[in-house]
Parts: sequence; C-alpha cells; structure tokens
Amino acid sequence: MEKTILVVEDEPTIQSVVSKYFKAEGFNVITADDGFIALEKFNSNDIDLICLDIMMPHIDGWTVTETIRETSNIPIIIMTALSSEEDILKGYSYRIDDYITKPFNPKILVAKAKSLLHRISSSNLEETKETLHVGPIELNTETLLVKVDGKTIDISRTEFDLLKFLINNQGEVCTREKILEEVWGTSGVETRIVDTYIKKLRKLLGLHSRIIKTVFGLGYRFEVDK
Repeated sequence: MEKTILVVEDEPTIQSVVSKYFKAEGFNVITADDGFIALEKFNSNDIDLICLDIMMPHIDGWTVTETIRETSNIPIIIMTALSSEEDILKGYSYRIDDYITKPFNPKILVAKAKSLLHRISSSNLEETKETLHVGPIELNTETLLVKVDGKTIDISRTEFDLLKFLINNQGEVCTREKILEEVWGTSGVETRIVDTYIKKLRKLLGLHSRIIKTVFGLGYRFEVDK
C-alpha cells in the first residue's frame, strides 16, 4: 500500500526537491508551506509520516509537533537549519522520531523515512503477543496503548518502541549503542538522545520510574522489583 508523506517546508526549492525524491521512491506526497496549512493537511488526509521544518511563518514546527502529539503518534522527522546540540535535544523532547539538519542529502532523508516506516511495519507484523504485562505496566502492541496502574498514559511511538525493547530485554543491561541500533535503527546518532528518552519514560512511569535502572558507564536495565 502506498504510503503518504506530508512535507512541510516554506522554502519552495527544498520542498520541491524533497517531494521529488519521495515520489521517485513510490511515495504519495502532500505539501504544506507553513504550520497552519500543515495542521489542516494533517487533519484532512491519511498521513503516514511527516517531514517538518521548524522556522516557518504563522505557526512554527515546534508548535505543529506539540499540537499533533496531543492526538497522534505519527512518525515525525524534523528537517531544519537549527543544528546545535541544544536544538536537537529540544526536538527529541518534543517526541519526534528523527532529526536531520540542513543542508542535507535528500536521499538520506528518504532513507530515514523508509527505515522508520519499515521498523513500525515490522513491529506490527512480527509481534505475536498482543499485550505485555510487566509489574504495573500493560503494553498493547496492537493498539500501541500503554497503561500504568491501569491508567492509560500519553506516549509517542518512539517512546513506545523504547519501552517495549526494555521490557523484552528485562534483566539485561542494554547499552546506549544497542538501544540506538534496535529502537532508532541506527548507531550513528548522539547517544544522549537515549538518555533524553529514558528521562521521559521515567517521568511517564511516575512512582514506578525506578523500574528503569541506570547501569553507570554502560546503559540501562529494566527490572521489576520482586
């Protein structure tokens, strides 16, 4: 089934080139020139993934991301000239799925999108057990819902995949590099991204945050106290 990409970019040349490369790979492409139009297009179309600029007129990319995350876990790739570590970490704090800085090779952007969509598709197809129960956590791999102490929590797709990975490897030390490879599909990303997402997961788990234990110098271990 043809996947639909929403490309949100106010620079006509970049928008055109990115759209061209996605179409060449068999994707359906919908475009938007600013954040307001992006939200309209998102709400009126069946979108599979969003490539989103940050610095745009009317509504910026951060606001678009925050608004979408109120109702959807759709994959979001930020494409922006904001390249500082602070900006990148800010992006992941908004629960995006990937971040690419301008100028970039459109082939790399398309590859990131394909990898992300493949990971999501494979996760849905290969999961044989619909619900995972571990301690106070209930994780439904079909609906992508997570409950803690019976209450549904608001969680992004990447946060969901990270939590599922930790649960499936409970009791084992998961290095940051291994987490990047298995959850993000790459090892070529700053490992601090993992720390940012672990911090967010702990916040979501509330009183049960200690389930995710830090193994200093290595990574993390998911362990339910008996």
